[in-house]
Amino acid sequence: MLAFIDESGHPVPNSPSARPVVLAVCYDESDSRSISEQIHAIKRDVLRREQAELKGQSMLSGRKFRRRPQTQSFAEDFFAMLRSLPITVFATIMEGPFERAELADNRLENRFRFILQRVELLAEQRNTFANVLFDGDSGQLKGLSERFAHYLFRSDEGRASSHIADTPAFVDSASSAGIQIADMCAYVVRSYQENRLFSESPAANDEYLHAVRRWYRVIEGRTADLATLDGESRPGFYFLRQGER
Repeated sequence: MLAFIDESGHPVPNSPSARPVVLAVCYDESDSRSISEQIHAIKRDVLRREQAELKGQSMLSGRKFRRRPQTQSFAEDFFAMLRSLPITVFATIMEGPFERAELADNRLENRFRFILQRVELLAEQRNTFANVLFDGDSGQLKGLSERFAHYLFRSDEGRASSHIADTPAFVDSASSAGIQIADMCAYVVRSYQENRLFSESPAANDEYLHAVRRWYRVIEGRTADLATLDGESRPGFYFLRQGER
C-alpha cells in the first residue's frame, strides 16, 4: 500500500492558516498505474497540459475559481473522478493559535503520528505493508525522517506498528499523482474548515464556497473510520485540540 502525505498550511506562531491540515491518500500499489493514467488524462483533456502539476493553492483558490472557467471545469471533473478512485483519505485538522516548538524535541508531531495510526490500521486490515511518501525532501521538512524513525523505534506505539515500512520516502510532487491528489484534497479540507462551512451556509450567490462544500463531501466520502482491537475509535478525520500539533 502507498500512503501519500501532504500538508496545507503550517501550525506555527502567527500562521496565516487558521486551520492547517495534514492529509494522507492511501491506495494499493497495484492501482498506482491506473490512478496516474486517470490523472494524466484529465490534465490532457481539460487543462490541455498533461505535465501540469496539480496544487490546491494554484488550482482551487477562490480567485482562480472565479476568474478562470477552465479551472472551474477542471475542479468539477477532478472531484467527480475522485468519487470512483480506489483511495482512502485520512486527515488531521488543527486549530490555532500555535506555540513555537522546542527545537531539541525529537518526537514526531501529533499531526503526523495520528495519520500513521490510521495508515497502520488500514494496512493491517488489508493484510499488507504501507510505504509512506511525503511531499518534498527531508531537509525541507526539518528532520522529519529522523522524527519518523524516533517514532517507529523509540516509542511503544511506533514499535507496535508492524505494517509500516521503516524508511519514509520523500518525493517530488511534480511527478507524483498521489501527492498531487493529497495536495488538492488537503487544500479543500482546510478551506472548508477555515470558512466554517461545517456550521455556516455560504451565501446563495457564492458559487466558490458552495463548490468547496461539495468537494469536501466527496473527500469525506473517501475516508474510513477505524478502530483498534481494543475498540478505541480512530475517525478518518481527526480534530486536534486547540494549539495542539
